[in-house]
Amino acid sequence: MAKSYHWDLSKIFASDEDVKKTIIAVKEGLKELDKLKKAPEKHIYEIMELRTKICRNMDRLASYAEMKRDENSKVAKSQKLASEMEILTNEVGASFSFLPPCLLQLTPEQWTELKKDQRYEFYSLFFERVLREKQHRLSKEQEYIISSYRDVARASHNAFYMLSYADMKFPKLEQTDEELNHSSFVKMLFSKNRALRKEAFEKFYATYRGVENTIAATLAGNVKGVITEAKLRNFQSAREMALFDDNVDLKVYDALLASVHKAFPAIYDYFALKKQLLGVDEYHMYDVYTNVSDYDRKVTFEEAQQIVKEALKPMGEEYLSIVQKAFDENWIDVYPGEGKRNGAYSGGCYDSAPYILMNFNDNLESVFTLIHEMGHSVHSYLSRANNQYLYSEYTIFVAEVASTTNEMLLIHYLMEHSKSEEEKVYLLNYYTEMFKSTVIRQTMFAEFEKIIHEKAEAGEALTAQDFKKIYHDLVKLYFGESVVADDEIALEWARIPHFYTDFYVYKYATGFSAAAVLSKRILSGKKEALDAYFNFLKDGNKHFPLDQLKKAGADMANPQIVDSGLEQFGEAVKQLKELVCKK
Repeated sequence: MAKSYHWDLSKIFASDEDVKKTIIAVKEGLKELDKLKKAPEKHIYEIMELRTKICRNMDRLASYAEMKRDENSKVAKSQKLASEMEILTNEVGASFSFLPPCLLQLTPEQWTELKKDQRYEFYSLFFERVLREKQHRLSKEQEYIISSYRDVARASHNAFYMLSYADMKFPKLEQTDEELNHSSFVKMLFSKNRALRKEAFEKFYATYRGVENTIAATLAGNVKGVITEAKLRNFQSAREMALFDDNVDLKVYDALLASVHKAFPAIYDYFALKKQLLGVDEYHMYDVYTNVSDYDRKVTFEEAQQIVKEALKPMGEEYLSIVQKAFDENWIDVYPGEGKRNGAYSGGCYDSAPYILMNFNDNLESVFTLIHEMGHSVHSYLSRANNQYLYSEYTIFVAEVASTTNEMLLIHYLMEHSKSEEEKVYLLNYYTEMFKSTVIRQTMFAEFEKIIHEKAEAGEALTAQDFKKIYHDLVKLYFGESVVADDEIALEWARIPHFYTDFYVYKYATGFSAAAVLSKRILSGKKEALDAYFNFLKDGNKHFPLDQLKKAGADMANPQIVDSGLEQFGEAVKQLKELVCKK
């Protein structure tokens, strides 16, 4: 096929008629399911087979609808299809909510009969994982109510979303004609214009100050909802419930916090260095995103492809062949376009290519985005190619490992081939900023979540004042004395959507730490290290994430793994300091 800058979604559905037929197939499957549910214990195999058929079709529909909407959100037909598929996805989820409770109510004699039937051998791992949930599952009727009630339970998140992104109006800025909003705010914090950064920072949070009590109520409501479900499901805490699916011990979470706390001296050194490089008397929270390097490099998409392939050579021929496949077979929607979604992601489903949406901007940062999303897509490709549908999707816990490993290989390659100290400063700054954003900042978020849930579980009411004090104290602790913890930053929690997906952010930090260790192993050139990494990429969800990473060479139950990653951060800070002190 001829190369294109646009992805080819026709490989998922060739026409609107194909989409309609698949929707009908899903709805017909749900009708068939209703018949089987009248005596489910007699039709377990048929229900499992039907579940795979319906869910595979639903995944195709949902991923296709999302990507069609994201390539141009102004197309009304695409908007409507995406909304309809969200509704149908919820309907499918509610329809199958009876299955785990049904399996848990089977008698030992019924399980014995099932095990005698060879047809069930493939589903044994699925059954094992359902059975480990026994003490946390409710009756069929109760599970159906919780599943059906999920949209109502998400009212706090929806209220936060609509208030923040739809109803909140930000004032005009004196320093620029550009409108202040959520996406432009982040961009302004990277600006070299300090007066613009300060004005945007102060006015952005002044707007949040006007609704802080409302947003505090939405966050407190979300926390209460999760705590209530945890109690109903017989968990000791909301955090235990959140970590249960991945089979992660609370000690792993706590060890992450402890490791970052131990690394505070290196973290404080980094912020002190950035203050020095910016040449400011006071280093404020609106300064922490500012790049200390003016280095820029124009890179075409064609050049980016070559750089990506060179950087990934340590991965071997099999990996590179998949990367080439992505370029040759139009997996990537490359450039910005009218109505196109901002940012980047790796998408698709079991029955499609692992497509990539990005907004390539002909610079080095876009090359990092490309190789990051390629990491996701190769992981998905190998995971799906080596597992049947039921066991093919890796967990969120490990989702960022392959993408970040790729970025670290790119940094290594560019450092090895850099032609100037300016480029090395840029790369070291990029690398340390990755640590700051993904390990340090996300761990601070994780500690904030831990504190507020524990307080609520102890019966404390949480108000805006409580959230602000907790958050402000953490900012002072994590950023140190070199950074002025402006009063406005005490409201940052109010704009973070991740706090409505409970105990999620710590996975960014653990994943990044694992990638730091695994990329170093890959660069050692040892065959066993690369083989172990490939086994991780191919595992799907056959094993729990901690087991997968341990076999790959990063035992996250061992605090030394995070410590090792943070040691690399400390070394990078030293290198950066040595380079800039030469000047």
